Amino acid sequence: MSCPTILATSMPGRDSWALEELMDTVMSRDPRAEVRATRYRGVFEVYTSLSPRDAAALFLLYQHAFLASVVPVMSCSDLRGLPAALGSLLRGLSGPVRLVVRAREPMKDSLTEELVRNLVRSAGLPISDRAEVELVVESIDYRVVMSVGQPRRCGPHCTVLVPVLQ
Repeated sequence: MSCPTILATSMPGRDSWALEELMDTVMSRDPRAEVRATRYRGVFEVYTSLSPRDAAALFLLYQHAFLASVVPVMSCSDLRGLPAALGSLLRGLSGPVRLVVRAREPMKDSLTEELVRNLVRSAGLPISDRAEVELVVESIDYRVVMSVGQPRRCGPHCTVLVPVLQ
């Protein structure tokens, strides 16, 4: 299963400019990086030799006008592997997390917020809308990508998740 280093979304209707911002930001440090548009409008995958943490840090260096979100992929699995992958990702984390679940077709009905909530609770972590640490779980085709971090501004409407775990 091929998993990106970064999953990014554009502001509505700003796909081509967001793609350019992504390429400028990532390729400044990794000229061999690939930025791929997905079949979902405004959703991009970034493949780079940089670590998810280092790739995310690049987005704090510049203001991005056309990106909405930048999520470093810290774990990736299919739906069957989600409990193990999420459990492994959350190991070592203490304190509450804010939950963000974005499910796209074809997993829209399978990857639910309730499912993820139950998995987070079974890992022994409380969920709070006021938590400083955010757990992002997104589907892209038949893959589930996950990240844990603190959201930081990377532009007027852009948020990058800065990983809190190694």
